[in-house]
Amino acid sequence: MGPVIAFTTDEDHVTILDFIRMTRANWKLLILAVAVGLAVMALYTRTQPRIFASDASAYVSAGNSSTVGDSFTGLTLAGKKAPIYATFLGNRATQARVVKELGLAPGSGLPGSVSAFGSEGGVLVQVTARAASPEAARDLADAGVRALISEVKTVESGGPLGGDPVPGVEPTVRLVQVETAYLPGAPFTPNLRMNLLMGLAGGLGLGYLLSLVKRQIDRRVRHVEDVETLLQASVLGVIPRTDELAKTLAPGPHGLGNAAEAIRQLRTNLRFVHVDNPPRAIVMTSATPGEGKSTLALSLAQVLAAAGQDTVLIDADLRRPRVAERMDLDGTIGLTQVLAGDVSIHDALQSTSEPRLTILPAGRIPPNPSELLGSRRMRALIDDLSRDHVVILDAPPLLPVTDAGLLAAMCDGAILVLATARTRKEELEMCGKILGQVGGRLLGVVMNLAPKRGVSNVYYGYGYGYGTGYATYEKAYQAYSSGNRRRTKRRWWEPKGKKSSKGQSSGRRGSARSSGSSGSSGGSGRRSRSGSGGDIRSADSPRSADPTMSLPQVGAQSTHPTDGS
Repeated sequence: MGPVIAFTTDEDHVTILDFIRMTRANWKLLILAVAVGLAVMALYTRTQPRIFASDASAYVSAGNSSTVGDSFTGLTLAGKKAPIYATFLGNRATQARVVKELGLAPGSGLPGSVSAFGSEGGVLVQVTARAASPEAARDLADAGVRALISEVKTVESGGPLGGDPVPGVEPTVRLVQVETAYLPGAPFTPNLRMNLLMGLAGGLGLGYLLSLVKRQIDRRVRHVEDVETLLQASVLGVIPRTDELAKTLAPGPHGLGNAAEAIRQLRTNLRFVHVDNPPRAIVMTSATPGEGKSTLALSLAQVLAAAGQDTVLIDADLRRPRVAERMDLDGTIGLTQVLAGDVSIHDALQSTSEPRLTILPAGRIPPNPSELLGSRRMRALIDDLSRDHVVILDAPPLLPVTDAGLLAAMCDGAILVLATARTRKEELEMCGKILGQVGGRLLGVVMNLAPKRGVSNVYYGYGYGYGTGYATYEKAYQAYSSGNRRRTKRRWWEPKGKKSSKGQSSGRRGSARSSGSSGSSGGSGRRSRSGSGGDIRSADSPRSADPTMSLPQVGAQSTHPTDGS
């Protein structure tokens, strides 16, 4: 039986990396939320009335302060009286006196609001007035202080609030104005700057709240970490979305565009899936249709053949075959006729422009695809072809039908292809469970159709700004492989036309290293145990490989036990 695939659920907490990833993924939403917040607060500020504020101060004096003791006693008494006097301004009688001080008609209301404040232990009473105009605020504050002074004189002489002072009685506590009201130059409210800051903070908070809700309800696989958490499996490659892979006819190993280096990296990673028992028969499948598994199966077979590896691509999708159409081959005779015994395998295999790549089309679509693919003839065919070739099987998706699960149990393992930001996490988990139930071995996952400018986001969740993804790597790689070298600049003391001695010595050292490397690789290369059908090879140069070149091998030829492990 194959290894048991473990599953874990997503953690609910948000790390710093998740926060950065969420910010990068939802930056448009955040900008929109901030813009809405600023617009709302700007509109709110515009609709609010303009109110001006002004204040004046009065000093509480107690006693005659003829001695130090009297001065201290008077100061203590004034500190206790100040907060009491501040409450007088809220009385109706005092407000009526304010109206009188302003010269308004008796019984008319105040042109604004006025209040007083006196701290405990302090000797100052501050009167603050708010009105619709600067002049009204200033006049109202001064009138409030004068009315408060009159009320204090009346009360301290023994008279009632709103009345007249008692004649002949000199109050011991007095209220003296020490600061007149000023003319305000700007409105007290609305405060445009403060409101805009509140709109910015509120919009940003709303944007992050919506981003967090979106993150919680988003169940699509977007990052390598999602695959590793859900399936406990490695990601063998991230393939960017390119126009070359979307063409009707397969472009060939040297026309893959920006995806060329990513597919070569997939080929290289397959060598290290199982070093002692490398896979020889590989099933390419996906969760649902349209995730690019047929295109990747064909591209992987082409780069394997271009690296000098004898490869057979079998179109095992007997429901919707695509390989023959992509390669412009005759697909009427193929796998179904071979399994039925009507045609021999040698007659059904078709050669391609790649010398080491042969293709077995699907043939006529049968009424019972699952029975044919799960038969003993199919197992014997895979075992026979994998002795001298690496066999790639383009299988149907895992979730709709059972064909891919049956094939995975017969082969060395399966590669699961998923569409980045489209395949759902539940679908990925179900694929892992299906492979575990049939005893299939999951070699790894390929994240396909990744945005070219966001490949690093798929790997790490946030980008490092390395150009435009694989396009930059491909250009640098081609320049290095073609032998281009940066020209050494002439020193200022050297005559024109003379090369730098450092550049010449560097060139000689580079030539010596190249000669040594060539000799070393030729002498230390391991011989394949299976003749021309060695294990998966690696040739990272984008140029076509020499079929006679000795390439390094990985491990011995794998056997295929009946349990599919």
